[in-house]
Amino acid sequence: MIRIVRPRLPTELEASLLALTQEMAHTPALERGDHAERMWERKSVRRDVYQQVREALKDMAPGWDCCMYCGNHLADTVDHFVPKSRCALRTFYWPNLLLACSTCNTRFKGNKHRSDGLVGSLLIDPTRENPFDHLDLGLASGVYRPVEGSPKGEWTIDVCGLNTGKRPRVRADTWLNLADDLKGWARARGEGDVRNMRRKVYRMRTQPFADVCYAALHKAVSDDAPSIFAEEEPGLLDLLRDDELRASFQV
Repeated sequence: MIRIVRPRLPTELEASLLALTQEMAHTPALERGDHAERMWERKSVRRDVYQQVREALKDMAPGWDCCMYCGNHLADTVDHFVPKSRCALRTFYWPNLLLACSTCNTRFKGNKHRSDGLVGSLLIDPTRENPFDHLDLGLASGVYRPVEGSPKGEWTIDVCGLNTGKRPRVRADTWLNLADDLKGWARARGEGDVRNMRRKVYRMRTQPFADVCYAALHKAVSDDAPSIFAEEEPGLLDLLRDDELRASFQV
């Protein structure tokens, strides 16, 4: 899971979402849940609003339309961070909408929701907070663990199925490929091949499960970095700490 910046929507789309939210607000409270489901499937909404929202989410997603929960590529559904069944008034609320793969949206997360006991959700919202404050990714294993027993980390790992099936194995393979790309970037710099340097950065930033790359960059500047990367190839940690490389990732 990667920190994602949420941009402002075009004025016309913002107005459309506001109008739909106002319609929902004028619906009797006991009827809002059912009405939200009907509105979400309304043909005009799917045509004029849903498609535009999905494209806006794709533009802000990491990589090629990567799921904002698991990081897999070609996510194609709009997910309600707080489910419609829990808060119908957020059905068309832009900050409540995320891009998700169908596996996360239906098989894992679905309508699951739990409050953090304050004013927020126990699920990590990557557009509002830094996931690395709650999640620690083992680069070699591809397995996520909660940071210091973080309840948000535990709930997010469970509800999004982050360690389910082949996901850890694919992340571990991604780490091996990333190491090769980092060395390729360094070689290209040594040869003065700026074009290939950009290609390597583009590949690392847009590949599926790019959370592996950002986790490595995050770990590289931690106090535990020397022990974390002790078994990796010499020079890899120095590359991850390289100012020029890090500037390419805006970290």
